[in-house]
Amino acid sequence: MAIVHIRVGNREYDVACDDGQEDHLRLLADEVDERVRSLMFSMGATVADNLTLLMAALTIVDELIESKKEIRVLGVETSRIAQQLEAQKQHSRVAEMEDAMANTLEEIAARIEKIAERIEIQ
Repeated sequence: MAIVHIRVGNREYDVACDDGQEDHLRLLADEVDERVRSLMFSMGATVADNLTLLMAALTIVDELIESKKEIRVLGVETSRIAQQLEAQKQHSRVAEMEDAMANTLEEIAARIEKIAERIEIQ
């Protein structure tokens, strides 16, 4: 287990993480720090307190929930489009089969006419 030294809102923390996850933890801490600093600026604070950290967490979770909603909507839309494409493929296959059957019937009709002509000649 690794220990990563991070800084959030002018405060320093040592946080444990799985080996190999250090860079990812730093990236997450940087994102939180950016949010906290933005809130501190808007509140005129010089040090992040519990309220600032709470507000940062709430804004991040709000974005997460909105993103999950968007993902669900996009999933439904993707499914609908996939169904439409499948229906179009089926329609296209039916049209191709109808064309092939029409061509076959035309060929059969032409053969029957030739046979009929031969029978008439005899």
